[in-house]
Order: sequence, then structure tokens, then C-alpha cells
Amino acid sequence: MKKVLISIATLIFLFTSIYALDFFNDNGADGTLTIQLIDEIGDTVFIEEYDFINEDTLFSILSEEHFVGCADSSFNVTSNCDSNMFTSRVILKIDDIETDWTNSYFAIYVNDTYSLAGIDSVNLNNDDVISFEYKLVGGDD
Repeated sequence: MKKVLISIATLIFLFTSIYALDFFNDNGADGTLTIQLIDEIGDTVFIEEYDFINEDTLFSILSEEHFVGCADSSFNVTSNCDSNMFTSRVILKIDDIETDWTNSYFAIYVNDTYSLAGIDSVNLNNDDVISFEYKLVGGDD
């Protein structure tokens, strides 16, 4: 009987946690945002406006119009960017700009502020400007 109660409590906790994560990751609004990609020499590859709705994520908006390559378990580029419940996607390639995660990566900036959130966790707000900038590991900010 004790194992059943522990199992039920664990399931309730799990479902409550999933609901809370979804609730707190909710953008809360519709709007327009600008996404730009900056390459390894500092040139702007693209700068485009996108309309978004409450259910959109930064990943869904970016991958709808551009090729996005994600890291597999060995940090090689793959087109399989399936979402994982416990970790954020690691973006290694956008269109023709590719990083290797060891020496370079894409830094995400929201309104010129370095984002500590990954692509799956960035909150979208009307008139945000989101930049993906190619950066060298250990390089200048």
C-alpha cells in the first residue's frame, strides 16, 4: 500500500511540475519581434520581422523560415531538433552559419542583453529584438 501511495504522489508531482513549466514558459501575448543572425565576422546575415502568437516559441518561429541544425548527443549537427522535456535544444547551425560548440557557439541576445535562457525558454514580447550572434568560446563578449 505504501508503494502505491508513493507512486501516486510521484505522478501528481510530475504532472504538476509539467503544468507549472508550461505555465511559466507562456509568452502571455501576441505580437511582432525581430530576429537577426550575426556571423563570425560581425556581419548581419539576416534581420527579419515575425508575427507571433501566444503558443509560439523562439525555436518554432526561427525554424519555420530558416534551416536550424541542432546538436545530437555527441554535439554533431543534425536536422533532428526534437524537443526534450528535460533539456533545451542546442543550436549549432542556422542557415549557412555553423558553430561547433567546442570553439564557437550562438549567443542569444534579447534587446541587446545576453540571454541566460536557451532557445526553448526565451519569453517573447512585442517589439523584442532577438539576435543570434556567432561567438568564439573565451572570446570577447
